[in-house]
Amino acid sequence: MDAFDLDVRRHVYFSVVANGRPPTTAEVAAAFAIDEGVAESAYRRLHDAHALVLFPGTTDVWMANPFCFAPTVHRVIAGGRTWTGTCAWDALGIPAALGCDGRIESACACCGEPVALEVRAGELTQGSDLLAHILVPARDWWADIGFT
Repeated sequence: MDAFDLDVRRHVYFSVVANGRPPTTAEVAAAFAIDEGVAESAYRRLHDAHALVLFPGTTDVWMANPFCFAPTVHRVIAGGRTWTGTCAWDALGIPAALGCDGRIESACACCGEPVALEVRAGELTQGSDLLAHILVPARDWWADIGFT
């Protein structure tokens, strides 16, 4: 990954924190004073490097882990906003990424029962008695990252 792609990735994350969403490629093009096609190519390279996940067939950001921009059952209240985590693991990563306390409201993947977790000062203060089962081995995550 070259320096430009890293700058674009940093811009994406800055925009996520500042605006609650990733920038479009048109917004990236305007921010960097470049052609939108150059921004689209950077997004595709970042996707191929697993640095971002794009919605299939688009240059719209689906995931900038731990943040997800599609509906999931993993709702995170942190930093004055409500976020969506891709999975339980990423949901816990949102308060960590923001450097703040947070509450995760989710559901058990097996039975659908509500699950609530609380993070305070970097510690899991509610839900520490729960176990998470990661169904897919890490080596296979990118085979279908949307499922994982």
